[in-house]
Amino acid sequence: MKDEIILGWQSPEHHFDKKSKDWYWILALVCAAISFLAFYFGNFLFGVFVIIAGFTLGIFSYKETRVTEVRISPRGITFGRYLHPWLSYKSFWIEDEHIHGARILLNPTNNFLPLVIIPINENVDLNDVRDILLEFLEEEPISESIVHKWFDKLLAK
Repeated sequence: MKDEIILGWQSPEHHFDKKSKDWYWILALVCAAISFLAFYFGNFLFGVFVIIAGFTLGIFSYKETRVTEVRISPRGITFGRYLHPWLSYKSFWIEDEHIHGARILLNPTNNFLPLVIIPINENVDLNDVRDILLEFLEEEPISESIVHKWFDKLLAK
């Protein structure tokens, strides 16, 4: 059967840290200072952009992440509503030593596509996930860019 689920679990879409009131005040002050400087130097478009970006960042940082279904099937990995078919990826890596917990890294066949990261629930056995993924993809050590790792450490509590 094509739609048979081999393994499934529930996982948050991404890691969420509740921000303090001080964090929002600092965000507002930094955005206000940058936009003030942009207005002072006559760059009104950039000033408005910084205000909108700061407001958007504040709204999205307040909203908690949704818990979504992860399903591994013979067609691919479904993360939420999106199916990631096996043909679109050449290899995988299970990173179990990450700050925010274990996760699957999928390396796309097209170099212009981003690395897909799927969090793994702590109740799921990583060896089971690895054995199932080995049926469809090769295992190859993959890592995120250094900039992504810096942001993970910077934003971790």
